[in-house]
Amino acid sequence: MIQLSRSLRKRVAAILAATGVAAALLAGCQPQTQSAAAGSGEAQRTFHDAEAGVTLAYPATLERVDGNADTPAVRGYFDNGSWQLYASAPGKTLITLALPGSNAITTGLWRLGISRDPAAVRHCQRLPANAQRQPGPSTLGGHDATLFTQSDAGMNHFREVESYRSVIAATCYAVDLIVEGSNGEVYDPPRQAPFSRDAAWQALREINTGLHLDG
Repeated sequence: MIQLSRSLRKRVAAILAATGVAAALLAGCQPQTQSAAAGSGEAQRTFHDAEAGVTLAYPATLERVDGNADTPAVRGYFDNGSWQLYASAPGKTLITLALPGSNAITTGLWRLGISRDPAAVRHCQRLPANAQRQPGPSTLGGHDATLFTQSDAGMNHFREVESYRSVIAATCYAVDLIVEGSNGEVYDPPRQAPFSRDAAWQALREINTGLHLDG
């Protein structure tokens, strides 16, 4: 067995101790970074409507702005406030969520509505005028869905929409993701958007992952 001098043993012990501290610090940082990236610590709320067969888990930072909440419904420059953006038959808005910080410059909305009206069900997955069907399979709450997009602009206002439509048990389910607002440069002084459009789309699409439809 190799014998180390007393001074050398002290130096080795100091190096090992320092290495252990560094490793512990590194180990402590890594899980925290992964957790923050995954958003696992974010508080959640749950919306459930047994009659509609809908359960939605969503981040608590989102604000409910539908008629069932204490706040008034958000109606944009292009929006009629109906259960779905292109409604020509009666239906019911179940829940509308707004991204935190939404304002007149940029608003992000996630809206879910349903209808059992025969005409609404029959035309549920028909594309409205000027809409673009998105290629590839799409799902909504675990069911096959039709996905289409549409955009409008006028008088310094804009609206971009991503819509999902699915028919389950003679019910039309409609989810509309909406990013809309106005040109902040026309204000005096100019106003900045609360978030980018790309960030809004990412946050709105993530809401879809918490939706489950029983039909």
